[in-house]
Amino acid sequence: MDDSTTEIEKQLNELRGSENFIGFCAFDLFLDDDESRRKDGVLKISRHNHTPETGFLKFTFIVDVYGDKLIRKQVLDLFASFQDTSADSEMDPNFMYIRPPEPATQKDKAWFIGEVFFHFDSAGAASKENVVKFFIPFLTLRLPVEFSDLEWWESSADEKNLPQKKSAIKSITDFIKSKF
Repeated sequence: MDDSTTEIEKQLNELRGSENFIGFCAFDLFLDDDESRRKDGVLKISRHNHTPETGFLKFTFIVDVYGDKLIRKQVLDLFASFQDTSADSEMDPNFMYIRPPEPATQKDKAWFIGEVFFHFDSAGAASKENVVKFFIPFLTLRLPVEFSDLEWWESSADEKNLPQKKSAIKSITDFIKSKF
């Protein structure tokens, strides 16, 4: 590994900082049109602040690929949709996907770990309500995934009554309408 790569990894680790874990859920990732060919996974959500108002939400997808190279490639190809700019819309949130490196050890080969970062400019934009109403539906438009109900690490009194699941397009449409 050269010095520039080492420096980039160091900066990324500093950017990630300490985890501020806010929630998690299980999900089914569909590898193709055959619904029986799906992988179980866990989504971990954490919040990272640059200032009290700005920062990013990190959505970490963890999929057990059992060390199978073919399944790893299928999962990696599905996550490559985040790098497909033809699917972008001006209504999309400001996000970044980091392609995971090739696993170095046999233990690392058992898991696929993908991270999607969503930048926010106000504390309200990173609320639990927006995670449910906007970010999760956005992810379902990019990935063939079905999420179970989110479990929150901490629960505040004002966010206990989160809305029920809707279709991804309906949720995003309602969110956008509420902003105008």
